[in-house]
Amino acid sequence: MINNLMKKISESAYLKDLERIDLSKLDHYIKSVKDISYVDDNSIEHKLDVHYLSNQKLKPILIDIHGGGFISGYKEMNSLFANYLAQRGFVVFNLNYRLAYPTINVFDQIEDISNAVKWIVSNAGKFEANIDDMYIAGHSAGGVLAVAESLLCHDKHMRNDFDIDERDYEYSGIILDCGVMHFYRKNIAYWGMRNMIFPKGYRKMDQYQYLVFENNRQLSTLPKTVLLTNEKDNLRDMTHYFKRVLDGHQVDHKLFDVGTDGHMGIIFKPYTEENQRIIDDVQEYFGIGL
Repeated sequence: MINNLMKKISESAYLKDLERIDLSKLDHYIKSVKDISYVDDNSIEHKLDVHYLSNQKLKPILIDIHGGGFISGYKEMNSLFANYLAQRGFVVFNLNYRLAYPTINVFDQIEDISNAVKWIVSNAGKFEANIDDMYIAGHSAGGVLAVAESLLCHDKHMRNDFDIDERDYEYSGIILDCGVMHFYRKNIAYWGMRNMIFPKGYRKMDQYQYLVFENNRQLSTLPKTVLLTNEKDNLRDMTHYFKRVLDGHQVDHKLFDVGTDGHMGIIFKPYTEENQRIIDDVQEYFGIGL
């Protein structure tokens, strides 16, 4: 009963979030190719959009993973953010993935992200995208999926436990925007969430242990990592917690604790002067030309 209510509340919150997106701010010179299936089942949850400025030049890739507490949300919530990053010279692949509860779990979502990236790598040339310069962004719950996807590039045992094929690509950088980076902490709210998004008996499963990042030695393989939060982000403490985890694993990273836009505010208002400066600083940190 409570889980079903939480699912409905999350879906309602997603619809309200869509209303926050000012589509009049879109740059219509950016080309958008929508609802491409990356798995051959025609499911809306296995589709992606591509946003890019077509100029016959290879451009860095940004794979963008939406938030929603693992149980709600779709790629459309990130459409304005994707448009603005495409204006900055990225080819942005904006992903859907299967939503958790009652049958899907986070392990399935990790598989979806991997399948989406496999499709992207195989089809990048159609969109002027450079597979040798790939970045991945995860917003809120998407942050967990972004980190897991990067870890799979360097951890053979993790790939085996998730039944994912060997890969020949890696990431140049990660952007974690207001990430749910401490979802395994001990309180009743997060206990309830874990029971919705993981299978029964998850605590003893190897797949789960990889996601307890503080104990994962492979975290040191992460590329340059950006952490975004602000004083109105209700998960701000998680970002600061994860910064300490990255410090402990000697990961090259940079924290941007700037502004008052709230949880994932940059995806709703990427056009503000403040958020444009943040994106400038992120590109400078990654060494990407402005």
